[in-house]
Amino acid sequence: MRRSSKTVFFVLAALWLAGVPVVSAQSVTDVPPAPAPVAASAPSNTLLDALACRTASGDLATLLQRLRRERPTEFTQTERQFSAPMMDLYRLAEPVLAWGHHSDAVVITDNRVLLLVDDSIEQAAAQLERALEDSRDAPLSGALDDFHALVVYPGEHAGLRQRTLIGCEYRMPGVSLLADPADAWRIPQP
Repeated sequence: MRRSSKTVFFVLAALWLAGVPVVSAQSVTDVPPAPAPVAASAPSNTLLDALACRTASGDLATLLQRLRRERPTEFTQTERQFSAPMMDLYRLAEPVLAWGHHSDAVVITDNRVLLLVDDSIEQAAAQLERALEDSRDAPLSGALDDFHALVVYPGEHAGLRQRTLIGCEYRMPGVSLLADPADAWRIPQP
């Protein structure tokens, strides 16, 4: 199958995951991965790796702690917190590039690290398709598998509507990306 056909199937799968009706879809794990994201001025690659599904399973439990240590001015205080599902919005000092999108807004949920972009789901999917097409010479090998999946969906919370979330979902039972001993006050006690 030619690369362009896989890209079309990937975009259809992303739209299907976002709840947008599609005619057909192919498994996200069969899609050629996106290129490694690049930051305007990044003190570390931890955030970029997390957005691009490159964080190893063993490093997930301490992801938020590492982000706070490496980017203390950006990840020590959330700009906004949401519930149902629980997620935190952070603002970066400089925009980063991931999956073909630039943004200075990062959302972290229990199992996802996402870039918040000012595009509709259709525009975000089209940009993603272009980024995947441009990446054919520099594939991100092994990033998408049973434990890592690219997700694209419209923002549904107040302040996120008419915007799109794009990034990585980590499918690791029992691991919360929001877990940090410094945030123990947020966890309900039995």
